[in-house]
Amino acid sequence: MGSSFLLRAAAAPERFLTRGFARWMSRRTQKETVHRRPRHASKAKKKSARSDAAKKSIEAIDLGVELPRDLRTFLDAVGNTTVGDYVPRASVTSFTALLAAKQHARLRALLAGAVPFGGARGGALWVYMLADESSPAHRAVAHLDPKDDGAEVTSRSIASFALSCVIKADGSGAVLPPPNIAAQEAVRAAFERARSLEALLVGSDARARSAAKALARRPLDVPPAPITRRGKAKQDRTSPLALGTLFETFFREDDREVIAHLAAHAASTDAIVREAVAVMSAALERPTSARAKDLARRRRLALRAASAERAPVTAPRTAQLDRTRAIVAHIDANPMPADAAGPSAAREETLLALSELGDRSIVPVLVARAITGDVSAVDMLGALNDRSAVVHLAGLLERDPRARPLTTAVVRALSALDARDAAPALRRTLELNPMTNWREGLERTVLVQALVSALGQLEDQEAASMLMSILESTSLEYRAVLPTAAWALGRIRHAPALVTLERLLCSPKETVTCEALWAVGAIGAAHEETRVRAAALLESLPPLEPGADLTRLAALAKMKKGGARPIDLRRAIDKALWEPAFRQEETSRRRMWTFRAIADLDRAACGDLTVSVLRHETVRHFVTRDDHRVRRAAEEAFQAWGVTVPTTRKYFSFVLDDLERRVGLEGLHDAIRDPLGVFRHNVATRIAERGDPTSARPLAEATARLFSEPPTSTYEYDDAPPHLVAFVRALAKLNCSEGNDVLIEGLRSGNHQVRAVIAENAPDDERIVPELMAMLGDPRSFLRSRAERSLTSLGAIEPSDPALNATTEGATVRGLV
Repeated sequence: MGSSFLLRAAAAPERFLTRGFARWMSRRTQKETVHRRPRHASKAKKKSARSDAAKKSIEAIDLGVELPRDLRTFLDAVGNTTVGDYVPRASVTSFTALLAAKQHARLRALLAGAVPFGGARGGALWVYMLADESSPAHRAVAHLDPKDDGAEVTSRSIASFALSCVIKADGSGAVLPPPNIAAQEAVRAAFERARSLEALLVGSDARARSAAKALARRPLDVPPAPITRRGKAKQDRTSPLALGTLFETFFREDDREVIAHLAAHAASTDAIVREAVAVMSAALERPTSARAKDLARRRRLALRAASAERAPVTAPRTAQLDRTRAIVAHIDANPMPADAAGPSAAREETLLALSELGDRSIVPVLVARAITGDVSAVDMLGALNDRSAVVHLAGLLERDPRARPLTTAVVRALSALDARDAAPALRRTLELNPMTNWREGLERTVLVQALVSALGQLEDQEAASMLMSILESTSLEYRAVLPTAAWALGRIRHAPALVTLERLLCSPKETVTCEALWAVGAIGAAHEETRVRAAALLESLPPLEPGADLTRLAALAKMKKGGARPIDLRRAIDKALWEPAFRQEETSRRRMWTFRAIADLDRAACGDLTVSVLRHETVRHFVTRDDHRVRRAAEEAFQAWGVTVPTTRKYFSFVLDDLERRVGLEGLHDAIRDPLGVFRHNVATRIAERGDPTSARPLAEATARLFSEPPTSTYEYDDAPPHLVAFVRALAKLNCSEGNDVLIEGLRSGNHQVRAVIAENAPDDERIVPELMAMLGDPRSFLRSRAERSLTSLGAIEPSDPALNATTEGATVRGLV
């Protein structure tokens, strides 16, 4: 094979795998056949027949696992032929056979979510990683040496692996790009967890106890949703292998959780998973066989060891009170602006930390502060959810109506506390704050919106006339409040509001909002006399943006049998969750209303669809988003449908000191990799502050996962998500070559938010300069400007370089030109 062909193949290895690899194998086989010159044609035919039979039986190599399309393509092309450093090996398709001593390397690979598909000349195994699509290790090929228990990533994909085999067979000197450090770290972490699971399954009791204690200190990986094909046999596999996560759940969770996960995977398309589920189910029920009895004994041993490891988790009362005071001090040091429409993401995170970690004994102190007009104290009382503060907060509504920041905070706190007895005071406050001119609109819009939202949240029927007057208003001052008023009237199921809602939805001057659509559905479902008209209104609307369209379909499904087809609902759900809107705020609202619509779907018509959506792994991870609205809506959707809410861990900045004291730096590394961790940006910031070079690998893996997420907006100048900024800044601050490799790959991605954040926080690494120089020719000005600033700070270009306007042609590049 010529060097020019290899260069072309190296540029597009996936195309080489599907188009050129099989032809190369065929030509190689023909050459070997001619070279050997068999004496008898009959012997050659028999040998060819044996080779064809070996190719046809190559599916046995999959170890009972459904193989992805690219791996099947490779195995079909290779057959029973040794190529380069790849040696076909007989497989073990039975799970019980894997428990034998000679098969522990294969068992470890499967527990790590990898498929052993052959061997190396030195006796090691080649494994293909069936990791989650967001993982840097997704579809990577690793070299597993049974002697040292280590797995080393050698190729980014099976296509690159096939090309490397060809290069070695031909003796070419071509070199393929090595896999990045993020993929290596992801594989290392997967096999480290797999070694613990292997010890629990086949190790001695002492090893099993140690493994159980080690796993107890780590976040639990939730088993992914089972694969369902339903006649789509040709569909490519994208889901991870559930064997390892199922066994980890078996050894760590209670019976109820384990039974639910085993039932979900009992009919898995992976035969080895089905067999393992049967073995675990037998151990849970009434074990009769020796294997089931031993597995049940090992589970009891693991649960006892894990329980002993987790025992000292309750902090002393004095420590909890000290932490509460630290949170209060942090809130006081970062007050909310007087004209803000709501708390910022950082302030809301701190208030949530107070809600979950705070000591309620501080409530009297906060009440005393609130009475004096302290807005922050009112916010904290609402977060602590102590109803003893309701009387004092309601009394503050009778204060000077000009103190609007205080009054707004009180209204929000009463709404959060579900203070229905405060509804009369809220109505009086709304009467005292009309918006009859533009000046009052500027001063009172935030307060009026909070009042309308609170009356709807409290489902105050007596507020219907006031809310109707707002909804019917044509004044520009009330324009921003109309969606909230529509939602509030839907909450109280006010039937007369349907006429006004119809006028708003059909007006060419008004934007169709999810609040109005939801209100129409709620009113139509609650009142039979309005149902036909409400359904006809929703059916007559023109095409809407994805979030609004899903809200409309969910409202139709709630009112009218067969009003929305499951296929239309599924398509709308996928669009609303994954397609970014123009602005980040719009994407957040779209996703929030998607989960609200899912929670509202009719059980009889959409039960199977909704449960399958919520059990999908990528959807489950929405409960880990730092976006508070989306996370809360996702949790409510899970609860509404009786689907177990994934157990998340919230890494508030106030708990990281305790985490470091208990498990050290390794605890921070586990937290940064935690797939069900919330507010991990705090961990990234802490790792950057410590500056330990050993943190580069886990941080690089976690950052690469973030890069695989879709952008949250299409608007060029919209800020990137805060957690993405925190991770990139932390990796750039460490400034290690391993981490910088991930940042350089991020600059080549198609996600404009990822490219913009990296360009703005570029590390001092000469390898990143060419990537930034290439960005100077990007048609988007916001990318060019960030690249220019970084190149200037790195000293690669002069600030006055005229080439910065459009292209890099003629640029004065120090050290490059």
